Amino acid sequence: MARTFRLLALLAPGSIEAEVGRLQQAVFAAHGFVSAIALMPLVPVRFLPVDAPPRLPQVPGREVAAGFAVRVAMPAWSGGHLFLGLETDGAWAALRGDERWSDGPALFPCFEGFFLGCAEAAPEVRGSVVVPPMDRRFSSLDITVMTIAVPDEGVDWWQEVRWQIDERRPLRGKRSAD
Repeated sequence: MARTFRLLALLAPGSIEAEVGRLQQAVFAAHGFVSAIALMPLVPVRFLPVDAPPRLPQVPGREVAAGFAVRVAMPAWSGGHLFLGLETDGAWAALRGDERWSDGPALFPCFEGFFLGCAEAAPEVRGSVVVPPMDRRFSSLDITVMTIAVPDEGVDWWQEVRWQIDERRPLRGKRSAD
């Protein structure tokens, strides 16, 4: 049996996604943490109820201001998982606070940053996990609903994870009224 999760996430443009993928590979190569490479580069916003439709609403980022810019920040730990922090000009927080979505069971924490895993790192080892620096800015993101399936029991989820993108669209944001 498998457990299924539905995730609302942000995805970066291809060039940024490739860079983050290289960072994930570097963390895996240096430490052997499989959870670092278990998922594609993504920014988890909210886990949705499993029975939620795998579709985005007509205007998925209605509370996101147009013209937002994203800057890569420092790595940060949240709930025992490593993230490459982002500053999204409020876009992530606006999506997280959108009342059209409700929370469902979570597989890992949602955080304003790229998921780098490292869940198998013991607390005393976390300080030694080095993420190569990435000084980047970008101004576009896609929003996606994805399904993640993991084993019911017996293994750590990142050992046998399957995922699929159910729907993906550019995140536009609303224009301010002048």
